[in-house]
Amino acid sequence: MPWFQKPIALTPAGGGGVCIDASALQPADIIISTTRAVTSEGIRIFTGSTVSHAALYAGGGDVIEAIGTGVTKHALTQALQDDVLAVAYRAPGMTAVIADRIIKYASSNVGRPYSLKGAVLSQSWILCRLIGPNPATFFCSQLVLEAFKQGGLPLTTTPSQCMAPSDVANIAQSQLIYVGHLLGDPAWLPVIDP
Repeated sequence: MPWFQKPIALTPAGGGGVCIDASALQPADIIISTTRAVTSEGIRIFTGSTVSHAALYAGGGDVIEAIGTGVTKHALTQALQDDVLAVAYRAPGMTAVIADRIIKYASSNVGRPYSLKGAVLSQSWILCRLIGPNPATFFCSQLVLEAFKQGGLPLTTTPSQCMAPSDVANIAQSQLIYVGHLLGDPAWLPVIDP
C-alpha cells in the first residue's frame, strides 16, 4: 500500500481511540479528516500527509469549513458524509469567550471563495510568504489557523497561508487535547479500541 493510503490513527501516543458523537464536541474544536475521494488522495500525495482536511466545529451540530464551493457553514453530518477518518481536538486553555471569537471570525468569512491557489502555494515556504494572506479567499487549514489567530489563541507562528492540513494534524498531535474519533472506518483504519 502506498504511503499516502496508509491509515493514521491520530490518537494519543501509546493509546487507542475513543468513539464520540457530536455531543462530545465544543465550539472551536478542530476536526481533522480524510476521505477515499480522488481529491483527498491528491491532497495527501501533494502534501505528503495521510490527512486532507481541517474544519472547525461551530456548535449546534454545525461546522465551518473551506471546501471547493467556498467557506461554508453546514451540518456536521453533511461534512462527515464522505469521510473515512474524522478526529476532533481541543486547544488547551480554550474558554467560551475565545471560542466565541474564533467562531465569529470563521462565520464572518462564510461565503468567501475557496483558494485553490493558496492551497497549492502553501507547500512552498517562499511562495506562500510572497503571496501573503488573502483574506478574500481561504483553503481549509488556513481558515482554521487564521480563526484561532484572530480569536486570540494562535496555534503557530507560521503564517496561516503556509499551513496545510498535515501541519494542522501535527499541531493537533503535539499541542492539542485529543477529544475523540467521530469516524474511523475499520476497513481502512486500524483503530479503535475504546
